[in-house]
Amino acid sequence: MRPTAALLDQLAAMKLTPMRAQPSVGVGERRSRSKGAGMEFIDHRPYQAGDDTRYLDPHVTARSGSAVIRQYAQERQLPVTILIDGSASMQIDGGVKFRTAIELAQLFGFVGLAGGDRVVAAAQDRTGLRWSPRWQGPARADAMFHWIATQEHTPHGGDFAAALRAVLEHLPRSGLLIVLSDWWGDGIERPLDMLAAAGQEVLAIQILSPAEDQPSRLGAGPLTLLDSEGEEIVEVVLDPEMAAGYDRLLADWRREVRESFAARQWHFLSLTSDVDLPQFFLRTLRIAGIIS
Repeated sequence: MRPTAALLDQLAAMKLTPMRAQPSVGVGERRSRSKGAGMEFIDHRPYQAGDDTRYLDPHVTARSGSAVIRQYAQERQLPVTILIDGSASMQIDGGVKFRTAIELAQLFGFVGLAGGDRVVAAAQDRTGLRWSPRWQGPARADAMFHWIATQEHTPHGGDFAAALRAVLEHLPRSGLLIVLSDWWGDGIERPLDMLAAAGQEVLAIQILSPAEDQPSRLGAGPLTLLDSEGEEIVEVVLDPEMAAGYDRLLADWRREVRESFAARQWHFLSLTSDVDLPQFFLRTLRIAGIIS
C-alpha cells in the first residue's frame, strides 16, 4: 500500500503548521527558539569565557568597549510522532477504520518528511506499542510507507487509553503527536492531561465507520449490536427517533471534545473511513491551518 504519486506530488510542497509544538531536534528548516550558531542574526549578548571568538562582533565591541557575541537563530526539526490506534473498536467491519488510519499515517508522515521534520510512528497491538525507526528527509518516504503499511490489526487489540499513556514515555519535548483513532473508550481524559502537562501538542483525527457516523445507513428495524471493546451484546430497534437521538448525542460529544482540545490549543477533526483523502489533505487540513 502506497499513496498515489499524484497526491504525493501535491503534498511535497507542504508542511505541518502546529500551534504549540516547537522544532527542537536535529538540524532542519524551522526557526527554533534556541540561539547559537546559525544563519539568521537575531541578537547580541555579552561575551563569556569559553565562547567561540569567531562570533565576536568587533564593531559593537569597539563602540561599547565591551566584548559581545553575535547570536543567530538555530534551524531545527519538528519532532512528529504518529500513533495508530489498534484497539478492538478500530477493527469492526473487517478493519476499515484501521486501514484508513494506515493511509492517513502514511500521508501525515510524508508531509512531515517533505517539510524537513523528523517522523516516527507507533502502532498499537494487544502487547503494547510497536515503534518504527526514525525517518527524516523525503528520500526515506518509501521506507516509511512500507513500515506503516505492514502494520496489522489484531483481534482484541489493546486499550487505547493505555496506548496514550505509553506513548508519552517516548515523546521528545514540545513535539507534535498525531493520533489516528476512533476515540472510543474510557479513561482518555487523564492521559490527555498528562500530554498537555508535558508540553505536547496533540492533533486528533477521529475515524468512524459510515454506520457509526450515521446509523440510519443501516436501515430501520431490529438490530443486534456487539460492543467491540466490552463484548456486550445489545438488542435494539433502530427507528427514526432512535437514530435522531444518536445523532444528537454524537454531535454533543464531538462539540465537547473539540472545545476541550481548543482550550489546550489542539485540533480535533472527525471523518469517516470512506473519506476522500486528497480533499481531506488538500482542502480540509489547509482550511483548518494544520498544513500549509
